Amino acid sequence: MQGNQNEHSKQNSLNEKTGQLGKRLINQLFILFKTAQIHDIGNVALNQPVQNVLEILKELRSETGADASIQVQDDCIFVHETKLRMDIEGFVSFIALIEEFKKRQLGEVLFRATVGGNDLRKFILFLINLDVKQSSPFDVLKELLKQQGVTSIEIEPMETKKQVIAEVTVDTKQKAQNIYLRTVGIVSEVMESVKLRQSVSLRKSKRLVQNLVDTLLQDETTLLGLTTIRSHDEYTYGHCVNVGILSMAVGQRLGYDRVRLCELGLAAIFHDIGKSDIPLEILNKPTEFTEEEWKIMRRHPILGVKHLVKLKGLDDMAIKIIIGGFEHHLNYDLSGYPRLTTKRNLTLFGRIISLVDCYDALTSSRVYNRIPFPPDKALKFMLSKSGKAFDPLLIKVFVNCLGVYPLGSLVVLDSGEMGVVIQTNPNPDKADRPKVKLITDGQGNEADGQVLDLAAISQENQTYTHTIARTVDAYKYGIDVGRYFI
Repeated sequence: MQGNQNEHSKQNSLNEKTGQLGKRLINQLFILFKTAQIHDIGNVALNQPVQNVLEILKELRSETGADASIQVQDDCIFVHETKLRMDIEGFVSFIALIEEFKKRQLGEVLFRATVGGNDLRKFILFLINLDVKQSSPFDVLKELLKQQGVTSIEIEPMETKKQVIAEVTVDTKQKAQNIYLRTVGIVSEVMESVKLRQSVSLRKSKRLVQNLVDTLLQDETTLLGLTTIRSHDEYTYGHCVNVGILSMAVGQRLGYDRVRLCELGLAAIFHDIGKSDIPLEILNKPTEFTEEEWKIMRRHPILGVKHLVKLKGLDDMAIKIIIGGFEHHLNYDLSGYPRLTTKRNLTLFGRIISLVDCYDALTSSRVYNRIPFPPDKALKFMLSKSGKAFDPLLIKVFVNCLGVYPLGSLVVLDSGEMGVVIQTNPNPDKADRPKVKLITDGQGNEADGQVLDLAAISQENQTYTHTIARTVDAYKYGIDVGRYFI
């Protein structure tokens, strides 16, 4: 048993080191690519970028005992079969490299131990000068490498492997859905126990949040898609889990490690625990609150602190979780509640939870808000509050996380067909070109249509095959977009 644990620990350590080296490799390759576009391939300006890439390749071989490879699958990059996590520092280089690989139909590049500066320069030169508009740029690139005797760098074409992806997707979706529903159930149990003044432990909650983190790292789109599932009767509990998932998605883009993502997830999931003490007749009131009722509602962040300090199992993460919940209605400029006697800076957890809490609330149907905002309209409204209610930098990260057309947006294409956004485009230059599941034909007849990649370009005229004409309100059409993510 101990041997298995040690082996598992070694593998995790290796994956982490490979991931760090992989990020450096992608960044340096991007620098080399951009430098070679400006200077002649023999220019001394390329010496350092070339040397940097070669040194990282050497480190990778030393760590893994194998030749280094870069793979692009869909919108992910793998180095030595380790999926790299995108963060703010490496965002530009990640997106650019994925785009350049796709243009050239390039799925994998393998760097042999014999690779040197000359071969690397030739490879970059071929990439830059390759005519990506021709029918098979990959075949041309492979032939060039062969003609020039470059044997230390091998390439493989981009493959869809649709059947394998479909089977994995089904399993992943079911697993994600199970974890999501179990987490909603646990939140319900905890909040009901708090209401009854019963002793509560967060042991189960911590395990489930760790599972959510694992799922997020493996398949973010599937998990984020589940946040579009709306249940009016279970609003409070579903809202808490949604805020947890969306907060962790933001944290992932900020470069949080697994431990910190778990801490953020717990803080976000239990941010509204203070509502356990708010009378149901106020929580479920279908009309506007009176001033007295608002005073009671505004107490829930303080009530939450009182409950969180009593929970078992918080350990050393207690302060982060408590403060995150306390701050989620303070607003970036401290104009919210509860009122503070002295000015202070909000924690990053508090600022993340604050904006995510608002977004999920705006896009949900609640007792006192029967008509939710469409996702894109909610983001536009929140952007108008940037610098006041929300951290201006964080809200940009959040918009990038969700996309111009967030998951669950109902859109009409230029063809007249209607569809649901089921996957956003990670490329900021193509944020308006997500993947859409068609649900009607051009005449408005209901249909179980195909999934369209709006970033796809016609080979005939080099223009986009489809474009979003406008967004529409799913609520007005009576369409439950959440069912397309189950």
